[in-house]
Amino acid sequence: MRQKMRWMRSAMPPKSKQWLDRVMTAFFLDSVPYQRCTQLFCFVSLPQESDTRRILQHALADGKCTAVPRCLPEHQMQFHCLSPELPLEEQLIAGTHGVLEPLELLPVVTPDPCARALCLVPGLAFDRKGGRLGYGAGYYDRFLAAYPRLLKIGYAASCYILDAVPMDVTDQKLDGIAAEFPLEVWNG
Repeated sequence: MRQKMRWMRSAMPPKSKQWLDRVMTAFFLDSVPYQRCTQLFCFVSLPQESDTRRILQHALADGKCTAVPRCLPEHQMQFHCLSPELPLEEQLIAGTHGVLEPLELLPVVTPDPCARALCLVPGLAFDRKGGRLGYGAGYYDRFLAAYPRLLKIGYAASCYILDAVPMDVTDQKLDGIAAEFPLEVWNG
């Protein structure tokens, strides 16, 4: 299934992806969970993923604590808070698996339950029961397991939302999905 989802991503026409990225960003930024959160934990998208750069820039401009992940040994990760004072590109470097990661000197931040923390979660495919097909290394599952009160929202176009995705016992269920329609929250 991972191979099929990767192929689908690579086969999407650039104009379709650009349109989806714009619409998805608009729906997410207009959502109540985004408006209410004061902490946003968000991945830095790869070229084939749904773009998150505009979301990161808006969150910084909106005064939210905006944090992006850095991979650590043993498939762990931690989030670093970006500075609203610097351009996004100056705060990111190529890291594990070619993913852009925050500079190590940026402050480490953890989800605060009082901040209505929200985490946008990447994946290859999702379902509406909270299932997520990740990339296979378990970074997000380990992080999300440590913060059960964090609102976990999958972020991908609707063509990657399936009837069901395979789930292991260690896979963390999501609370909702953000795509090119209003954000759906099932739990939380």
